[in-house]
Amino acid sequence: MAATVDIAKNAYNSTLSVLNNVKAAYDQANTDYLDSLDDQANGAGLDINESAHQLMAQYVVGKSPYVGSQYCIPYGGGYLISYSSGEDTIYQQMDSSMKYVSKMTVKNGGHGSSFGIDNSGNIWASVRHNGYQISKFPYQPGSTIEASSLTSLYNSPDILRVNYDTSNNLVGYTTAESYCVCDPENLSNPKKTVSLSAMGFSVGQQTWQSQSLSYPYIFWQSGAYNSNSDPATVGCFNADTNTKEFVKSYLTSSYGMKYSYNEPEGIYSTGSAVLVTFNNNDNGSNSINYLFSIPTLTADSTVSERLKALNNLKKALADATTAFNSAKSDFQKYQSTSKTIVKDTRLYKNAMKDVKSQQKLVLSTKKKIAIVTKQYNKATGTKKAALKKQLDNLKKVYQEQNSALTKLKKKQATAKSKLSKAQSKSLSAQKATQRAILKKAIGAAVMAETGGKDVTWITPVNPGSKESYAILWPDSEDFSETVNVNETAVIKHTPINTVTQAGTESISVGGALIGEDGSVPTLVKKFERVRGWAQNTAEVSLIGQTSFPHAIISGIDKPHDTYLTNQVPLTITLQKVDWADSNVKKKANSSKNKGKANKKSGSGHKQKNSKSAVRTVTTKPGDTYYKFAQKYQCQCCSTTQME
Repeated sequence: MAATVDIAKNAYNSTLSVLNNVKAAYDQANTDYLDSLDDQANGAGLDINESAHQLMAQYVVGKSPYVGSQYCIPYGGGYLISYSSGEDTIYQQMDSSMKYVSKMTVKNGGHGSSFGIDNSGNIWASVRHNGYQISKFPYQPGSTIEASSLTSLYNSPDILRVNYDTSNNLVGYTTAESYCVCDPENLSNPKKTVSLSAMGFSVGQQTWQSQSLSYPYIFWQSGAYNSNSDPATVGCFNADTNTKEFVKSYLTSSYGMKYSYNEPEGIYSTGSAVLVTFNNNDNGSNSINYLFSIPTLTADSTVSERLKALNNLKKALADATTAFNSAKSDFQKYQSTSKTIVKDTRLYKNAMKDVKSQQKLVLSTKKKIAIVTKQYNKATGTKKAALKKQLDNLKKVYQEQNSALTKLKKKQATAKSKLSKAQSKSLSAQKATQRAILKKAIGAAVMAETGGKDVTWITPVNPGSKESYAILWPDSEDFSETVNVNETAVIKHTPINTVTQAGTESISVGGALIGEDGSVPTLVKKFERVRGWAQNTAEVSLIGQTSFPHAIISGIDKPHDTYLTNQVPLTITLQKVDWADSNVKKKANSSKNKGKANKKSGSGHKQKNSKSAVRTVTTKPGDTYYKFAQKYQCQCCSTTQME
């Protein structure tokens, strides 16, 4: 049976873990799908699909000819990459498999963090000459050219990063804290200027790395070489609508890169994807360059992709739920709880599950109403009428779902109340059973540790674990008991048992906690456990030649001996305690009027109950009880002596 229980329990835990993971993934997919619907309604156009990223190349920096890349652009059926070498820029041609073909060098070419290639095959780049200048030049395999020999198309004292959009024949470049979009023939008069902060970049807090122009979209990325506070971030801005398409931190943990830090380098938009490079490093001498292709998604394709993922996870969730329910059923057969609690627990959990499921439906419908409302407000004509009908249907569904949610919550409350009553009824029995099992385990542990010898040991009445005991190898057990006898005069004819009572039973056990040679540190921990019981006034049981089923540790004496290597000597004093049980019978209160007694005048003192019979006296210096007795004719006070 025990093996069956373990198998059922392991299966239950395993399927529960799977179910929880699938639930989390499904919830995230549903959130992503609703977000994409919202983006679509708000006119958002692009996103990146990181889960579909592809590794195109990786190479160790500094090992020629694969030195590393700052930027990567499709070129001649393969690629053209750039990287810096001191003050120079290296442009390196790669084939379609990212294998080395050739290279050229631009003296004082600068960092090489971004460049562009026009429809004639010319490189547009920033070089260092009289500050920074934008120049264009053809790729010349194996050659070295000087930046000073190149014609300046635009000059700036600030660092420039250049892009070229071949589809729209536009040049883009960053200068200071702005991104400029220009005609190639007129770089000094931008057609569009966008501040980097408007694009979603935090100036002064983030490290700008590179950008790419695919008008109207400007892609950019930022991030530090070795700082988790400035993570690798990618963004996209629509220059036509002046809106951010997205700004997000890369999920670099899913990319399979070797080291902890990921410095983003180049980003280039091909239209259907972005080519991004990372300088993956360990904040030391080791680094690897990685080149990835990440697909871009339009709003419509994002919705479609996310709906597909949601449907796949819906099926996975159904399969995981079936597996879990099967394992749960098997496990419940062997649980020690009563059938009533198992049944009520299942009903309550199902009720909670139904409520959560209904709440998700309500929330989902609410979001859909908000989305359709935005679309309705923007629509006109027949489309507006169709959206109105759709909106009315959604509101009707929303009301029905809310009504169903109210009923489910009521059902959940009823199930919870029923389960609480069942648990309360069996809780004491369960605790008693658990305590009995634990005490048997402690008893077995003591027997195993002592080899069955007669020893004195202490354990809490309510032990917390099977290690909750301390064995004392006793040298002495001194028992004492007292009886309290009245030593002063008592009222005549009072029975003697009312002025005497049983006193305290206590025992002082002298001995030691004993272990193997060199085990004193472990024994000290056991001693600290005993101290904890004393400090917390925990109720303990003493088992030995004299046993106290219920006792409190009232004293501990531990002499210090540096020569002992296998024991901790101590003396423990325990006082027996009993649960108080009153034998005083309460007089029954009469709730009914048995009749009115006839009032007869008698010789006894008649006390007035009216407020006028109550007198309040304020004392003054010199007042005495005798003085008040004489004034107010009180016989009891007039005969009392004051000392």
